[in-house]
Amino acid sequence: MHDHYTGTVEMEALVLIDMINGHIVPSCKAGEVGPVAELHEAVTTLKSGLAAIHAAETCYEKAQLARVLRLETMIDIRVTCDAAEEVVPANLWTLATYKELLFLDSHSDAPAEMYE
Repeated sequence: MHDHYTGTVEMEALVLIDMINGHIVPSCKAGEVGPVAELHEAVTTLKSGLAAIHAAETCYEKAQLARVLRLETMIDIRVTCDAAEEVVPANLWTLATYKELLFLDSHSDAPAEMYE
C-alpha cells in the first residue's frame, strides 16, 4: 500500500512539473507577468522532494516523504500557480481555467461567454 501511494504522489508531482514547465512558465513569459522565479524554484523543490523519496530506504519512509510532498509542498506550490493564473491574460493561458473545468463541462450547450 505504501508503494502505491508513493507512486501516485510521484506521478502527480511529475505532472505538476510538466504543467509548470510546459504551460505556466511559458504563459507568464509570454504575458511578461507572474511569479516566474518562484515557479522555477517550485520545480527545483519538487525535484528535490522526488529525489528524497527515491533515496529513502523503506517503503514506509518513502510514503512519509510522499505525504509531505503531496499535502504540504505541492499545496504551497499550487498557491504560486494560482497567482500566475490570476495575472496572465486569458488569451495567453494555455490550461483550462477553473471556470471551464467546473461549469462549461456541465453546461456544454451554453456559450462560454455566458460565464465570463
